[in-house]
Amino acid sequence: MDEKKGFGYKLQKNPFLVVLLIVVIGVAIFMISTLSSALKDKIKQAEETTAVETTAATTVAVTEPDDTIAIDGLKKYSDKIVSVTAHKEKDRVALRVEYDKKESLLADHLADNAFSIDVVPMFCFYIDNGLQVKCPGELRLLDSGNVVMYYLSEVDDYVNAVGLTDELTVTLDNILNTGFNLYIEHKTNDGVGKTICGSYAQTVEDFNSKHAGKPAEVVDVAKGIKKVETTLSDEFIWVDIYYTDVDSYTSLNNDFITNFVVFGLEKGGKNFKRDFIVTEYDNLNMVRCKFDSYALKELAKEMDEPELTVKELFENYSISVWSTDYEKETALFSLNGSSDVMNNINTETTAAEGEETTISEAEVTEA
Repeated sequence: MDEKKGFGYKLQKNPFLVVLLIVVIGVAIFMISTLSSALKDKIKQAEETTAVETTAATTVAVTEPDDTIAIDGLKKYSDKIVSVTAHKEKDRVALRVEYDKKESLLADHLADNAFSIDVVPMFCFYIDNGLQVKCPGELRLLDSGNVVMYYLSEVDDYVNAVGLTDELTVTLDNILNTGFNLYIEHKTNDGVGKTICGSYAQTVEDFNSKHAGKPAEVVDVAKGIKKVETTLSDEFIWVDIYYTDVDSYTSLNNDFITNFVVFGLEKGGKNFKRDFIVTEYDNLNMVRCKFDSYALKELAKEMDEPELTVKELFENYSISVWSTDYEKETALFSLNGSSDVMNNINTETTAAEGEETTISEAEVTEA
């Protein structure tokens, strides 16, 4: 009788098939193991590659140039200030000051809201064994409301001054490491201000109460001039002229089309005149008039006082200050008592021109 036999029965009757089945199963297990191992190796290699790339990217980010300026001994003069950081930009330095909240920032800036802030930041530096010099800056309130940026762009005045007095070379990289205070000064309320932060040993308020020099005697002040401040040393003088408004600022300076600010003095019956170098601060309606020891040399020679210093000149002589565009001259004020040097020089010039005309006419007549 034909009978269908199962696979198990055949294996029992045929040992060769048993061996073959074992071999096939072994090969299959080996192949699966190999593929699994290869897959694990591929995954591991991919993970290592990713880790290397991530590390490399992180390293590049860390080693990129950093514009942060480290300031030694920086102090915050309000417990509401969270942080102060300094940065160098293309042509200026910036201080970023963060407050705990917007209301704290407004209180420190003497304002009820952002639109009523009416202060100018002054970067105050200390040179020549304790002379305070002020460089006006700009400020910008960030959208968050509790962060304010202060910028110092006009650095040449300070660079030249400290070069003359202390023979230091100052750049944007080190300008905030020479000892400074950031002081906000109210534009319209004289004497109102506050030191925000700084690295100098004293605040501006403390320095002014203990070391401020005697202010210059300013008389015969033209209408439209609010105040005159001087910064004086043996090597240079700054005369800061603040005008009451933009109209006075422009009209008393001949609309800045062709304008010079000059000073004159009299000694022994002779009158002398020199030009100031002027920096214009339009946002403050202010001009800074500068004169230094290099410019003084020729004048001192003419005055027969070769050892004369800038400080002696502006403390010991009555000085007339006026603006001119060659045709029109406008008296501004006098230092150290009234002086009529401007009119005297004009009289001498007119007389000299008259003599030249007379001589010329005589020569023509004789011819």
